[in-house]
Amino acid sequence: MQCTILARSGVGTIIGRKSTSKGREYARVWIYVPTKVAEDTSFPFKVGDPCLVEVDEKKGCLVVRPIELNEARKSGWTKRERRR
Repeated sequence: MQCTILARSGVGTIIGRKSTSKGREYARVWIYVPTKVAEDTSFPFKVGDPCLVEVDEKKGCLVVRPIELNEARKSGWTKRERRR
């Protein structure tokens, strides 16, 4: 019998990187989600799926939630293929 370990919280990291596109430099921010959280059976995301990211000013936190493909596309989102 296999036991599933649940990890609904963990300490992640905010990562800042610079990116250049069409000769212009942009700041990019990435959020690292700990593996133990991402592998939890209740983690609601799959790599490559769209999500809605909102700042909740009242609570002082970042809210990330799954979003339907058609809703994401209406907002201008397009699925990007990974470069190798």
